[in-house]
Amino acid sequence: MKYLIFLIPLLVLPASLSAQEEKLKTVVREIREDLKNAHEEKALTQAEIEQQRNRLKAEIKRLKEQVKHEQAALQTEEKQLETMREKRLELEHRIRAHTSHMKELDAVVRDFARNFSGLAERSPYSAEDPERLNILKDFLKEEKILGIEDIETLVELAFKDMAASSEIFKHQGSIVDRQGREAAADIIRIGNLTAIFRQNENVGYLNLSPASGRLLAAASPGWSVGRNLNRYFNGDTDAVYMDISGGVAVKQLSRKTTLWEQIQSGGLLIWPILLVGLVAVVLILERLFFLGRVSQNTDRLMTRVTKLVDEGDYGEAVLQTETRSGGPTGNVLKAGLAQQGQPRDIIESSLAEAILKETPRLERFLPALKVLAAIAPLLGLLGTVTGMINTFHVITVHGTGDPRLMAGGISEALITTQLGLAVAIPILVVTALLGRKASRIASDMEEKAMALIAALLKDQRPPNGND
Repeated sequence: MKYLIFLIPLLVLPASLSAQEEKLKTVVREIREDLKNAHEEKALTQAEIEQQRNRLKAEIKRLKEQVKHEQAALQTEEKQLETMREKRLELEHRIRAHTSHMKELDAVVRDFARNFSGLAERSPYSAEDPERLNILKDFLKEEKILGIEDIETLVELAFKDMAASSEIFKHQGSIVDRQGREAAADIIRIGNLTAIFRQNENVGYLNLSPASGRLLAAASPGWSVGRNLNRYFNGDTDAVYMDISGGVAVKQLSRKTTLWEQIQSGGLLIWPILLVGLVAVVLILERLFFLGRVSQNTDRLMTRVTKLVDEGDYGEAVLQTETRSGGPTGNVLKAGLAQQGQPRDIIESSLAEAILKETPRLERFLPALKVLAAIAPLLGLLGTVTGMINTFHVITVHGTGDPRLMAGGISEALITTQLGLAVAIPILVVTALLGRKASRIASDMEEKAMALIAALLKDQRPPNGND
């Protein structure tokens, strides 16, 4: 029994081993299949890796060849760059040399343009071609870059100026006269130094206004020079006075104006002011003559009349006053003598009435002189307003480029006021002096009237001295 127990496991063991073996084989078979699959996958992976390796080797080879090509190109470009650097240095050197020459040329051209512009601003020829002044001024701008065309233009202007310097050109043109007004005149340009004009009776030299390019009439050159210019205009002589100073002498003449030219520059309102002054002079002379004659005759006449009244010769006294009846004192004394023998109050009333009657004769024209003294500065003020209106009109039409064009209105504005005051101030002073003289004569007449009253009353007293 005991052995049976040990025998049963031995009998069962082979059967279990057989089952295990089958399982093991199955596992081994699966492992072998897995291993086979793994080898196949490994082979595929190795093939792909090899393929990738070959592709990368080819790419690396291509990149190496490209790098080699790029390096060769880089070397070539570096050589070209070095060559270009050398060329650049050479060009910079040449540019510096050319720039230096251009600066010298530019300085020479600008210096010539500056000198030429100075000559053109004084040359009367510029009035015939005023655009060249603007062209020359454009050459002097620092920001302007001069080119070949500019130099050709400058040379062309210079040749034209040289051609103009050798000709005498006569024509009719527009000038600005001595009163600052634009006017037409006969003009003769002698080269590029001198220009003369003739306008009605006026003859003289012309100078150029650089601002506007207009010809301005200089001051009167004097009788002898004016006669020579007239003869030259008429063709009676080939010799003419010229300004070889480039306009300096003519400009000196333009600064000299006569009193009559200054008065004429005042415009139309100058004439009413001068008329006021003339009327005032006539009235003042009349008053001076009248009052002077009255003051001289008063003392002599009164001495004679008083002496005759004291002598009782009234007829001769009246005769003396009648010879002076045109004078105020004679008329007053005659009125007093006419009341001979009358009471004192009647004589005094008659003399007072006569004095009041003669006083307006002494003050005659004095109110008129005061009115004239007030009118003269008012006319001057009116001329000032008119002149400023004309000035603003010129500015509106021609701008402010040429001061000579505005000078006419400014002269009219200032000269009329100046002349109005110059006329009014003496009239006021003389009128005050005449009024004082008339008052002194009236006072003297009153004094002589009182003396006549005393003489008349003295003659009427009784011999004993009682009334």
